Amino acid sequence: MRLGGCALVALAAILAGCGGSNEPAKLLRDGVYRYELSEQHLLDNGIGLQQAKDESGDHAITLDGGSFVDRWRSSGGRGGSCGGTYTAEGSTVTFRWTYGCFGDWTMRYTVDGATVTWADIDVLPPYDDEEEQKVAEVFNSVPWTRVGDPPS
Repeated sequence: MRLGGCALVALAAILAGCGGSNEPAKLLRDGVYRYELSEQHLLDNGIGLQQAKDESGDHAITLDGGSFVDRWRSSGGRGGSCGGTYTAEGSTVTFRWTYGCFGDWTMRYTVDGATVTWADIDVLPPYDDEEEQKVAEVFNSVPWTRVGDPPS
């Protein structure tokens, strides 16, 4: 699996951009987040057939104190898992794989209740070509929904 599906993903008590308003900053919290990537969505956005089959489906990303794990089950029943670390500066998070996947990336987030949306996605060297950029953008184009705390 490449970057996006893991995508998917997720980042302990990090400040989201507050835009200078009087609202308190919204935090991206540790927890389990879910998102769905349909095979058709991936295909419609230029992801190759094999990758779309292997990495579509229901994703669950667990963020826990600087580590993350993306687990998924494709619509065809294939499961997978990748993990790594993340660091944050303001509302920008850098994800780095340590096993199972490749293609590190940064992106900016906003939090609205239990929903996290992503923007300004950039892939990092050495996998910072146009294809990996497309994969990162497509896989992170869907919001994540926080569904619970990380397992103890």
